[in-house]
Amino acid sequence: MKSEIISKPVKSGINVRFKNKSYNLIYPKKIWKAYPFKHLLTSNYIPLATISLPLLLNLGKIHYNYPAPIFYERYKELMEKDLPSSTYDYTHQNATKMIKKFLQIKFNFKGKQQKKEIKHKIKQIKSKHHAIIPLSLGKDSLLTLAVSQEIGLNPASVYINDTVSPKENRLKLVFGKKLSKEFKLKHYVVTNNIEKINDFDTWKKPETSINYSHMITGFCFLALPFVNFFNSKYIILGNQQDMNFTFKDKEGYLIYPAFDQHKYWTNIQNKMLNAFTEHEVHITSVIQPLTNIAIIKILHKRYPKIAKYQISCDCINTSRDKRWCNKCNKCARLALFMKAFGINTKKLGLRNLFDKKNKHLYALFSGKGVDRYEKSIEAKEQQLLGFLLASRLGERGYLIDFFKKHYLEEAELNEERLRKKYFGIWESTLPKEIKQDVCSIYKEEMQKTN
Repeated sequence: MKSEIISKPVKSGINVRFKNKSYNLIYPKKIWKAYPFKHLLTSNYIPLATISLPLLLNLGKIHYNYPAPIFYERYKELMEKDLPSSTYDYTHQNATKMIKKFLQIKFNFKGKQQKKEIKHKIKQIKSKHHAIIPLSLGKDSLLTLAVSQEIGLNPASVYINDTVSPKENRLKLVFGKKLSKEFKLKHYVVTNNIEKINDFDTWKKPETSINYSHMITGFCFLALPFVNFFNSKYIILGNQQDMNFTFKDKEGYLIYPAFDQHKYWTNIQNKMLNAFTEHEVHITSVIQPLTNIAIIKILHKRYPKIAKYQISCDCINTSRDKRWCNKCNKCARLALFMKAFGINTKKLGLRNLFDKKNKHLYALFSGKGVDRYEKSIEAKEQQLLGFLLASRLGERGYLIDFFKKHYLEEAELNEERLRKKYFGIWESTLPKEIKQDVCSIYKEEMQKTN
């Protein structure tokens, strides 16, 4: 029996059948009903959303019931360039072998490939909501929301419930509802059960990250019905400067924190989405000029009422703790950056992670518990600066003492350079009409840095 993905638009969204099981993508009723290009979205989104599936299931070929999507070659490029990064943290996966295997997969489509250009006009509903924001409730999307509101974009936010992380999703659904109520925000939920097709747990396969390669590009496509409904000009992603910091692995591959959040791929996403909207929508990121440490400072100091909703831990689904696992390198990094600016981490549910047992969680100390997001020189330097500022504010703990003994001199000698680099406003591709307003906020906040 051939492996075939059968997809079609239905009343609630998109239905997919694979191996005698049914999966659904569910939109808010009025948003989906108003969207006139349901088949077009289905035939272009589903091949993107399942491009990693043959690798996961060790399939030599896979069949689709639609013609090849317009951007088929781009999807393959995305997967190929992301594989070294998405396999980096897993010893059972080899990038070279995975790439070779992927390039041998046959993706079979029904009929001729779709045209490169789409001639259509979307009958849009007049609205004052100028931006759509995929809201994950992490620091990046929360600052994106806060800044977009301040500069007058009046955004509508969308939370994508991928259904593969039940505990995390339940918590974020509650927080999203509370945040939207407090700030009178247009907030919607899209339930994307289709992601279960890509989940290694669904098929009892070894853990992997290859199934995340398409996620951000997928969000862009999933935002289109909202763009149509609200007549929005922007889809605003949470791509910040750290996504452009790379390093090379032992095989010489360039490793990205997340390839589909790199500035190169954002430009490609723009080109793809332009084909669906006749160049009427722009994909951008208002936090692109900022680094991780600067984002924490601005979010929690300028927008504390929004910052209190932050949920950034990727491991809470398997943790006994409610909001943070307090055991991973991400929790450690964010707690450090908060401590660097005197932010009360206890109120947010984060513990003091400066104990000796947590040394392996910090890239600065060559920690064995860090992943690819922490491997760049820039990641280590931001932690160097973070420990310097935290120690000056009187933070205590074994790791503060360890820093003072082994790294304080280096930090003080490089302080001016580190401040300029990580508290500076980096070059960005922000649209001219909003760039000045956005950067003026950051310049004002960075002048207040301790």
